[in-house]
Amino acid sequence: MGKKAKHDVIEEPIEGSLAAEAAYYARKCGITVQEAAKIIREAHAPKLSIVRKDKSK
Repeated sequence: MGKKAKHDVIEEPIEGSLAAEAAYYARKCGITVQEAAKIIREAHAPKLSIVRKDKSK
């Protein structure tokens, strides 16, 4: 089998209410605070949609 590629992860500092929320979910789900913070950030990220330039279908 091939080896998995390593991903360099740059961790953002956890601040204020995000730290409290991440700590809560980390305890409830059994994951690290950094993993919980990443999941929360992804959930709050703006959703991008693809808009077609031509209006005809």
